[in-house]
Amino acid sequence: MGLNTLAEVADQNAANIAAAQSKKAEVSLANKAIHKFGGEDAALEFIASGGTTSALCRTLGVGAATFDRWLDKGGETRRKAYAQARARGGQSLAEQTLDIADAATPQEAQVAKLRVDTRRWLAGKLNDDYSDKPAPLVNIDLGSMALDALRHRVVTPVNGVVKSDIDEG
Repeated sequence: MGLNTLAEVADQNAANIAAAQSKKAEVSLANKAIHKFGGEDAALEFIASGGTTSALCRTLGVGAATFDRWLDKGGETRRKAYAQARARGGQSLAEQTLDIADAATPQEAQVAKLRVDTRRWLAGKLNDDYSDKPAPLVNIDLGSMALDALRHRVVTPVNGVVKSDIDEG
């Protein structure tokens, strides 16, 4: 259904402008909250130490969509730094499992197992080094391929000797 009147078009344009200004204001609030938290490096260190993005957003008092817009506003450099922090966060979570398991008493074993399993699962999602997914089973024998290629190669005469004159046996 299209817009019929000039007033409807103007209303839609005004709504679009207001939404864009609102998103810009949200990113500004995220910038201020992150600055108050200690800056971009502190926020990324929070993630790298095993903190979740949702926990960071709660601490900052911003929504996940606003945080995403803040990431986008920083361009590829910020996105790459965030991805690296998440991978390091997976490593931190994997290391935490050792501390949890070592500190568990027999009475706390089930709770400790749940905590370890949850961190192990999340570590696998954040960092492929800790993933439970089996590696693809691909076996390529390059030696055989190279030998087959040599067998099928056309030999050109060298020093006047033709292939048919060579004793291959």
